Amino acid sequence: MSQSSDNNLYRIIAKAAALFGGVQVVSILCSVVRTKVIAVLLGSVGIGVIGLYNNAIETIAALTGLGIRNSSVREISEANNNEEGGELSRIVTIVRRWSCFVGVLGAVFIIALAPVLSQYTFGDDKHIWSFVWLSCTLMLNALTSGEQAILQGTKQLKRLARSSVYGSIAALLVSLPLYYFMGIDGIVPSLILYATATFIATLLYKDRRIEKSSITWQQTAQQGRDMVTLGVFMTVSAFTTTLFSYIFAAYLNARSGEALVGYYQAGFTLMNKYVGLIFTAMAMEYYPRLSSVAKDNSRLSQYVGKQVEMMQLMLAPIIAIFIVLHPLMVRILYTTDFYTINDYLLLAIQGISFKAISWSIGFVLLAKGSGKLYFVTELLSDCITLALNIIGFNHWGLAGVGASYTIGFIIYLIIIYAVCRHNYGIEPGRNAWGATAITVGVSVLTLITYSHVRWLSWIITIATIAVSAVMMYRRWQNKD
Repeated sequence: MSQSSDNNLYRIIAKAAALFGGVQVVSILCSVVRTKVIAVLLGSVGIGVIGLYNNAIETIAALTGLGIRNSSVREISEANNNEEGGELSRIVTIVRRWSCFVGVLGAVFIIALAPVLSQYTFGDDKHIWSFVWLSCTLMLNALTSGEQAILQGTKQLKRLARSSVYGSIAALLVSLPLYYFMGIDGIVPSLILYATATFIATLLYKDRRIEKSSITWQQTAQQGRDMVTLGVFMTVSAFTTTLFSYIFAAYLNARSGEALVGYYQAGFTLMNKYVGLIFTAMAMEYYPRLSSVAKDNSRLSQYVGKQVEMMQLMLAPIIAIFIVLHPLMVRILYTTDFYTINDYLLLAIQGISFKAISWSIGFVLLAKGSGKLYFVTELLSDCITLALNIIGFNHWGLAGVGASYTIGFIIYLIIIYAVCRHNYGIEPGRNAWGATAITVGVSVLTLITYSHVRWLSWIITIATIAVSAVMMYRRWQNKD
């Protein structure tokens, strides 16, 4: 990224957030519509069968995908920033070949395990051929992920966004009729068509300007080793986080039953899926941008600092709005029975500002390709979070789990800042820390006033929206 582009980082960050925030909203809406239609046409049985198939496919894809989708972005971004044109062509060829390999690996894996999967998942042998047919979805998804990584790494974000939006809509339109005409028997064909439509949409936006490199397959294997190594560490880390989440859910179930687990999952989903939209959206642009300057620690610090500033400016009003409107959100997304998670939500939302800065700093490890260090910090964070969740629940119930969510991110911030500061000299800067402090202050003040003087919390929320809008506009105009 050029120096002139650096001067407009605030604008770049804001555009990316708006662009991929919209993509996430469309994706969620398509998912909601799809689930609703399936629930009406096939009932709970249909939703259950689809869930079982998807869980099996996603698990095998995670095990055989080697993390290529995420780790390859770093290599592509670095090559794209390199003035040698042949370097990008070589890396892109490696990514496409490895994507093809992991797709074939996943397909072969699911075909070989089809009898076991059928017996273990459904308790009979009637679904063996269904799993065999679904093997093609792993191949299609792997190829789709490879092309998406190339678009993301080369910063062709508008093409990536369009392919994602059109892919989601097309996949929805081609798969739903099968449920209507074929019922339960249409589930497997619809899953295949869903993957096919997504792949075709991505293929239409494939970057064909990058010429294919003539490197050998042996060179592909050797030169893709670092990418695969980082990907494996990322995959294992994600699996560990999921495992620890499962362990805590099992603990809750053993202590208090399935209903409480349902309440916890509902609150956790609100925090991570809906409030977390901004993190998912920003990662699409932030990760490749950070990777492109991974060897320049000074610019890394600059990028991290400005990312934190913009995130806090966007999150401050979101947090305030969430606090004053969370009962309405719970009622819309669930039912009034779920009001029991209100205390969890009010305490957990306090951790989002700490998550923003720790998340921004944590990407430095991925940009640097420090897979082992990334895994160790994530594992340590997962262990601390699990311990805090158990302690919090035992003493204060779900409210204690909400508090542990916030405390966990405070501790993680201390860990990740210390690691990146010590190893790479990363310092977000005074403005980033100041923006974080302001967001924390707004969050706490809104919570206190909401609990005691509710009308005042609305005034604070409106003022926060206005001030954040003005400050973001000034940064957009490059006046600060």
